[in-house]
Amino acid sequence: FLLVTLQGGLEAGLANLTRLLPVGFAFAAGMVASVNPCGILILPSYALYQVGSGDRTTSTARRLLRAVLVSLAATVGFVAVFAVVGAIIAGGGRWLIGAFPWAGLLIGTGMAGLGAWLLVTHKTLGLGAVNRFKVQRKRTLGNAILFGISYAVGSLSCTLPIFLAVVGGALASDQPLGAFGQLMAYAAGMGTVLVAAIV
Repeated sequence: FLLVTLQGGLEAGLANLTRLLPVGFAFAAGMVASVNPCGILILPSYALYQVGSGDRTTSTARRLLRAVLVSLAATVGFVAVFAVVGAIIAGGGRWLIGAFPWAGLLIGTGMAGLGAWLLVTHKTLGLGAVNRFKVQRKRTLGNAILFGISYAVGSLSCTLPIFLAVVGGALASDQPLGAFGQLMAYAAGMGTVLVAAIV
């Protein structure tokens, strides 16, 4: 009887562990993806700008608290982006699987056509709307959230293969909440590295 009870408890524990493996994989993938060439170079300069050593009278404890607050605010922006992407994928992910090949073909064809047009016409392509935005340089937590959003978007575009591996695992899940949890674990993994780097 004791052996059967022990075996049943061990099997239940292993079953629970296998449910956590996709979340752990997503968390680790997020940590790896946060060190990407698209975003990692702006992280040290942003951390220095926000926390900076400009004011020598500020105590170390106060600067450490500021670093934690800035990194948590940036993580909120990070998680917001992945929550939106995760909700879209978890809600309509099955449809997206069929759309990915066609979307890739259409985007690739469009980019090749645009490149050919630019080559033939000797024109350049720019974003005129960017000049209309006025960015205020302030060390606020709101700016840290905006940094987290931009870092997440930049990281998503640069680490798409890693993100798609997590998305594939999430879509293989039969439960939308489990798929969403994996995507949020990915964002939390990236946020963990962000917090560690800024602190």
